[in-house]
Amino acid sequence: MKNSIIKIFSICLILAVIFSCKKDLLDTEPRGVLAEGVLSASSVDKLVVAAYSALGVHFFGNDQSFAGPASNWIIDVRSDDAYKGGGGITDRSDIHQLETATMDPTNYACAQKWRNPYFGIARCNLAIREIQKLDDPKYPKEVRIAEMRLLRGHFHFDLKRNYGSIAYLGEDDDPTATGNTDLSSDEVWAKIKADFQFAFDKLPLEQDETGRVNKYVAAAYLAKVNIELKEWDDAIANTAIVMSGPYDLLGDFQGLGTLEFESGPEAVFTIQYSTANIYANHDWGNLLNVTLGPGIDGGAYANGDDFYLGSQNLMNAFRTDANGLPLFDTYNDTDVEDGGYSGPLDPRVDFTFGRIGIPWKGNSAIYDLSWVRSTDYLPGFSSKKHVVAPNDPNVHNSFPWAASGLNFCIIRYAEVLLWRAEALIESGGNLEEARTLVNEVRNRAKNSPYVKTLDGSVNAANYKIEPYPSAGWTQDYARQAVRFERRLELAMEGHRFFDLNRWGVAAQVMNNYYHSEAEDVEYLEGVTFQAGKHEFLPIPQGEIDLAPSLYKQNPNY
Repeated sequence: MKNSIIKIFSICLILAVIFSCKKDLLDTEPRGVLAEGVLSASSVDKLVVAAYSALGVHFFGNDQSFAGPASNWIIDVRSDDAYKGGGGITDRSDIHQLETATMDPTNYACAQKWRNPYFGIARCNLAIREIQKLDDPKYPKEVRIAEMRLLRGHFHFDLKRNYGSIAYLGEDDDPTATGNTDLSSDEVWAKIKADFQFAFDKLPLEQDETGRVNKYVAAAYLAKVNIELKEWDDAIANTAIVMSGPYDLLGDFQGLGTLEFESGPEAVFTIQYSTANIYANHDWGNLLNVTLGPGIDGGAYANGDDFYLGSQNLMNAFRTDANGLPLFDTYNDTDVEDGGYSGPLDPRVDFTFGRIGIPWKGNSAIYDLSWVRSTDYLPGFSSKKHVVAPNDPNVHNSFPWAASGLNFCIIRYAEVLLWRAEALIESGGNLEEARTLVNEVRNRAKNSPYVKTLDGSVNAANYKIEPYPSAGWTQDYARQAVRFERRLELAMEGHRFFDLNRWGVAAQVMNNYYHSEAEDVEYLEGVTFQAGKHEFLPIPQGEIDLAPSLYKQNPNY
């Protein structure tokens, strides 16, 4: 019996990518293939590196730029934060279907998104099996297995949140006999947590090589699962472990999008990228999320495809009141469209995406309508977070557009602080500590250098952000605050849809969004989010057709 997962695992029983050895573990390039068998320690470690490389989901021929990005941008367009973008609604209609909740089990992006994590899982399991065969007393077998189990947990976690009903595949599981209904949801979560717990128990606090995961990363992923499952006390305990480590908020929010600080104190778990070999090690998952620039000829990054645009709703969420606090209930009453808006704004708005009349990253040029590829997506705002400034000496000014060595941060310290705040609030715990944590994130934004006019003389907008006062900080108000803070701080980083799902408000929020956004975005007219269906993607029909006894479709598809 064959299906795409089985093919993936069969191939990976025979082949694994070999990477050259460099100081940075992940900044490596493919050089050959390696047959499974009794291998040397150095060969086995190349299998480990191959598993790490799967974090970037750079599998040639599997359309990683659209269907398998580690940033989950194609899932973010399912939320109220983003439009698909690109050359119009017919440009990659499969992702347009995700945005408009019209996907079905034959959707191409859903099929490819399903496959990519299983490629990674196959590499992890192959590495574990070969490590177990080693008889080399000098090789750190437990540590390397722990690394592989953490990565395996990462890939399964991604699948679980996107599809709900998945096949969990450990190193001894037979993919030809394992289906997506063999285990209950709770049992799958237990196995994912067991991978992270093993990693936590066996990994050191520090690793010698850049990019290898450590005990703090395992604790962070345990906390991430705890938050997903509403295990508040465990989340509080695990975030405390991460906070005891060598992490802190970077002083300048804009520094998060620079090569100088890509591995700075805020980076808990990052995917390592490099321009040492443009075609192998660039962040292909964000390749297409580059603004067109000032016209098709001679754009800021030579060219750009302009996918993944911030929505008008998200832009409006950055409005603040006269006291510098968010407008929880009324933020969407007025549109923030361009630099002519005079009301107070959270400064993170212009750290996050391009706004007409406001300088682009590095004060390199003014963002204007010529930077927008398709009028289908007006209003729409190009993402700034995943590209370096066009005047950065390390940027690649030809294809692949805006390529650089900028890492992608899967877990950053600001999110850990907000996890802890959320757990404290939901558990009825120390609300004052939660307020302090949220304010720590807000104060970083307040104290960061603001975007200036092109000549650098004054602030580019009326920026106003302040910490929350203690007065009125009830549990209900605090819950609104931490949820809103996640949206602002983590905007355009692939988290929003998953947050709406775990809070149980996806249908309500999305249907309100479709109704209000359709006033300006015509293709959202009549779109409906169906509760009990659209929380998860459909299981790819190809999987079911090839293995009907193993795979069952999600409800209502």
